[in-house]
Parts: sequence; C-alpha cells; structure tokens
Amino acid sequence: MQRCCRTTAVVAAVLVGGLNGAGGREMEVRDGFFGVSGIFPDKSLLGDLGVDCAVYGFYLGPNSVPGPDTRDTRQMRDLVAQGVTPIPMFYAPYLEPDVTPRVAEIVRYYTTGEGVSQVGLPIRYWQIGNEPNVGWATSCPPEEFARRVGIIAAGIRDACADCVIVMGGLLDGPELGELALEPYLDRFLHASGGEWIGAYNFHYYGVARPTGASGVQDYRTGEDILGRMRAVLDQHGCGDCPIWVSETSTFSGQMGDLVQTEHEQAADLVKRFVLLGQLGVEKVFWTYITEPRYEGTGEGFFDQAGLVYDGFGPTDRGAGVKKKGSHAFQHLIAQLRGFVPTGMRREGGVTAAEFSANEQTVVVLWQDPWERQGPVWLRAPSRVGVVDLYGTTLFEFEGVRSLTLGIEPMYLVGERVEVLLHAPPLAPSG
Repeated sequence: MQRCCRTTAVVAAVLVGGLNGAGGREMEVRDGFFGVSGIFPDKSLLGDLGVDCAVYGFYLGPNSVPGPDTRDTRQMRDLVAQGVTPIPMFYAPYLEPDVTPRVAEIVRYYTTGEGVSQVGLPIRYWQIGNEPNVGWATSCPPEEFARRVGIIAAGIRDACADCVIVMGGLLDGPELGELALEPYLDRFLHASGGEWIGAYNFHYYGVARPTGASGVQDYRTGEDILGRMRAVLDQHGCGDCPIWVSETSTFSGQMGDLVQTEHEQAADLVKRFVLLGQLGVEKVFWTYITEPRYEGTGEGFFDQAGLVYDGFGPTDRGAGVKKKGSHAFQHLIAQLRGFVPTGMRREGGVTAAEFSANEQTVVVLWQDPWERQGPVWLRAPSRVGVVDLYGTTLFEFEGVRSLTLGIEPMYLVGERVEVLLHAPPLAPSG
C-alpha cells in the first residue's frame, strides 16, 4: 500500500516579534479553519474579518528567484502583517526533473533562510497547482499531474521535511467526464501522487437556493463531493488524510434572470462553513473578498462573489461598501473561533449544528425555506441567547420558546438547546 498522506502538526497560532522592523512588537498570526482565497488588493480587510489563512491568487513559479521585495515576498509579508497565515501556490506546468533543486532553494529561502525575517515567519504550507482536471491552464491527465507533483514536492520535502504539501483543488461535475473528481483522484493515487500529499483539496461553488436545473451546485453539494472524495481516499488507504476546500462561494446580485440578495449570500456563506466544519474538513476558503472583475462585466458569478463591492456593475452599491456577507463572516469567525464540532441534527429542512467554542455551547440553526416554513420550538434548561447572523443578540430565554426562521441562520449561545419541529405539549397545570 502506498504512503499517501504526509502530515505534520502545525501550530494554530504563533507570535511574531519585530515584524517589518517593528522591534519588540509581538502579534498573533492565526492558522485555523477560516480561510480566504483570491487576489486581495486591500489586505486590511482580512485582518478586519479575522480570517486564519489565505491562498493568495498568484502562482509562485518553480524557477522564481526569491528576494526581499519580490511580488511573493510582499504578498506573504502583507498577509502576516494582518495576522493571516499565507499559503503560496506553485505553478505546475510541464516540468523536467532538473527543476527540483530550484524548488528546494525557493522553499528553503522561506522556511529557514532570509525570507523568514522578510515575511515574518517560516512558511509551512505549499500548494501545488490548481484545478488540474478542468481542461485549462496547466491541466493535464492525472498520471502527468502526479509526475509534476513529484518533481515539485521532492524539492519542498528536501528543504522542509515537516511542511504540508497541499494538492491543487479538484473541481467536479458530470461535464468533466473522465476528468471528474473521482476518476481523476483515483488515477492520481494509482500513479503514486499521494506519496507527497499532506492535504487533499476540492472546489465547489453554486447558488444560495436550489434552481432545479441539472448540475447546479448549492451549499449541500460540498457534503456529496466530500463523501465521494473520502470514498476514493479510503480505497487507497488514505481515509484519514486531511481535506481542504480552498475555493467556495456564491454571489449576490444578478446573473441573467437569477437574482440573489446580500442576505442570501450571507446565509449561504455561513451554511457552507458550518456544514463543512461539522463534517471534518480541515480548512475552508471563501473565494474573493473585494469583487475582482474576474469576468469583467460586473454581472458574472465571480464579479459578484466578493464580500466588498468594487464600484462596478449594475447592482453595485459603491466601491468599498461591505456586503451583508462580510459582516456575517466576521461574526461567524468570532463566534466559532477554535471550535470543536459536537453534533448535527437535520430533520425536515431544519439543521441544528452544535459546536463547543469559546468555552460555551453554540448551536447554529437554520431552516431551508424551499423544504420547510413555519416556526420551530426551542427547549433550553438554562439561559440561552439567540443571536442573529451579524452578532446582534435578539433575546435571551430559558424553558420553551418558539422561533421563526427566515433564510438566515441564527446562533443559540450558552447551553445545549433541544430544537423541536412541533410545539411541545403543555405542562399540566397545578
């Protein structure tokens, strides 16, 4: 059986002293579940959100020459300055084995060399390639991708034995045929590509409400893809390997006849992170903070998937204006920082996901209105706060209380709460 999961423990938060010449200054650099990916023109937004880690949207070439003021050093340094762990991504075109020593030089520079002081900490995560199974850029058959991974990963491993190597995220869908996630990953593992990998990775996107159209993803699609990825990994003896989702999002605005509100985007963001956190995904990354003009029309999916407007497009509310999703993300991170999932119950369109976080029980509760409408009833043995998606405490209660849910999840904070779909019987009087 091949060795298919190279992992190591990475400290969840480190203190950085003297960053960028600020002698004696110490700050915490976070490394946890909540991530973002893409290009970040204003990295202070990541610090405001409190995100843990970021895959920044530029490839690091295997023949790059690192230095104190290169693009990648600046990207990493600016992220660390916001308390965010940077995750660089190696470009993976057709490669010859003689590239391996050059990769080792780059990694050594940022893990034990001069780059550590220039960035502010040693880099411990390295992603190789991106969406190799899609049919664009450097995509290739899985056997060839395994070869490319081996060439780059050998250099990473030579320079940093305990670094985590992340597989470029796979997309999925019937339109990909033999390049769909399951057959691609299976063949990659048969080709011994997993020998180097410390975390597997997939991407998914979609809409905030099911459209009924074939192949359109929504937040629940992540659970299906995760299950099928784990099944393939299990077949190769890799079932315990960490899995990331380094790209996921939905939009607010309008695409053709499909309109999604900021409230719907915010609700969908929370559902994606909460569901994947309950299912044991190690890291999840929302794709784009500021709208990126990816399609360039102001009306494309990615043009509108960011959480901060860029001032372009028919539904834009002004450059720099934060969407509801930005505020929801900020509260989600603060509410669940360092969480441990403790159980999830789903019944009749209602989901109650329970976590232990910040030394208290937090239940994230939502109802999918396309499956169920109407109130739920809550039963709490002691005082519990009901908090909306953006961090406002709506009320506190003890005992039994009804609650009407819209599309936005709510937080039940304090103690374990029983969620009932039907009104409980009245207690006998006297």
